[in-house]
Amino acid sequence: MKPGDLTTGTTKLHKAWKKLLLRWDSTKTDWRDAVSRDFEQKYLEPLGPQIDATLQRMRALNASLTAAQHDCEH
Repeated sequence: MKPGDLTTGTTKLHKAWKKLLLRWDSTKTDWRDAVSRDFEQKYLEPLGPQIDATLQRMRALNASLTAAQHDCEH
């Protein structure tokens, strides 16, 4: 990863989130009570929109940094 490149971090975050959701789906097959529903509502559901927004911002920032680097080189 070169300085100013956010692609690697963005990819890692996206993959980690998908992996967490897959594991949670697997966990829900065995853990189906009020505590699991509360955990999902309190912690996992709010993360989805936050992670999506973070990924969008990271992509936009990466595009800006790439454009700035290109402009500085030429």
